Amino acid sequence: MEQKTQEKSAFGNFHHVGVIVKDMEKTIEYLTALGLGPFGMPGGPPVVDIPFKGELRGKPAEWKVKISVAKLGGVELELLQPSGGESALQEFLDNSGEGLHHLGYTTDDLDRDVNNLVRQGVRVLTSARSDKGGFAYFETGVVGGIVTELRQM
Repeated sequence: MEQKTQEKSAFGNFHHVGVIVKDMEKTIEYLTALGLGPFGMPGGPPVVDIPFKGELRGKPAEWKVKISVAKLGGVELELLQPSGGESALQEFLDNSGEGLHHLGYTTDDLDRDVNNLVRQGVRVLTSARSDKGGFAYFETGVVGGIVTELRQM
């Protein structure tokens, strides 16, 4: 019997859980009181407000998002507060409120993995690139309600 070789999954390196919040400071205060944390960016401030230039559903877009993370064992809890512009994160907050938005995975070749997923019929929701890497969120929320992110560090 012939064995099929399965292509390595783009979702092999689980990295973080992304949660959309309305108020970053209030959320951090609450979660810290529960014993989670500490929250902050590696080697930086507790919260960063990052501008992005990329695409939203295939069209150019610019947005900003406040981000803070905490280690939970070997996984990060990533808090995201939309802070300007049209974004998939703001759409989620407007339509669904606060909550679990995505599962994030790392990759060593974002272009390769995005192209492979698109060939399989998975649509890119939003993406942004920089000289330091980039990310792509995929419209995997149609089943199970959870978006998937690939990030190249």
